[in-house]
Amino acid sequence: MFPNGAGRPLSHSSFTGNVFKPALTNAGIDRDTRIHDLRHTAIALAIASGAHPKTIQQWAGHSNFGVTMDRYGHLFPGHDDGLAEGLDAMRS
Repeated sequence: MFPNGAGRPLSHSSFTGNVFKPALTNAGIDRDTRIHDLRHTAIALAIASGAHPKTIQQWAGHSNFGVTMDRYGHLFPGHDDGLAEGLDAMRS
């Protein structure tokens, strides 16, 4: 994805030091931020936008739905708020 001057893939340390860390500095983001932190942020933003958990599981490449919910389930507050009302409505 990010080739070096010879057209070969950058090594992790080369990418981090020469591309990622300077980009963080230019963006005003803490240089202790890791690439994986960006993944977590993207998934959290998808959850906040209302994306379905199964879609998130597939998008994130998790092996199963349980992995997604174990890792990010706490970010779905209030998704059960309407459960009782919905069940009551079905009964009526």
